Amino acid sequence: MKAISILFLLVFFSAVAIGQKNKNKNKNTPDLSLKVDSLAQRLGETKQQNEKLLLENDALNTDNEKMKKDVTNLTNEINQLRSKLREQESELNRIKEDIIAKEAARRAETQTTMEFESTEQDFGNIKEGASVTKIYKFKNSGKRRLLIEKVEGSCGCTVAEWPRYPVEPGQQAEIKVVFNSLGKRGTQDKMISVIANTEPAKTILRIRGNVTGE
Repeated sequence: MKAISILFLLVFFSAVAIGQKNKNKNKNTPDLSLKVDSLAQRLGETKQQNEKLLLENDALNTDNEKMKKDVTNLTNEINQLRSKLREQESELNRIKEDIIAKEAARRAETQTTMEFESTEQDFGNIKEGASVTKIYKFKNSGKRRLLIEKVEGSCGCTVAEWPRYPVEPGQQAEIKVVFNSLGKRGTQDKMISVIANTEPAKTILRIRGNVTGE
């Protein structure tokens, strides 16, 4: 009798345990299903994001190819412009050399020479405020007419007068230089530039002296 009771209890508790296990299994099944659904949703979203990234990557590759073509075209245009620029520079240099050659030939046809009795003169000692005048005589020693374009002093204290007419070959003429010593105390060495159709085109005259106080 006692053995039967024990067997009955074992069967009872086994049944209770199995029922509880089934109950727990049924309870956990919805949670697992929710997790599977959530994971599937996330996988779907990830797939969509990957597809979007792939589309963006394709668009970027297309833009890069277009940019490469644009850069290539621009490089070709720049090279063409450089080539044209070199051609233009070469043509300008040729024109410049031609002009220089023609000018040299023209000057050679019209150039002459001038000879001065002296290109330097010394006025000695003068008192400050006084003015001195020196005459520079010259001769057209060439075969063309001598045309003096201008005569300039190195400062405003030196003023020159020169022939405004053509000096014929073999003819003599003179340049008058006036030096004003006002405010020019001490040793003086002034230059006068003569510009004419000579070679060289500029001839330098000098006037020297000493300016003393009152």
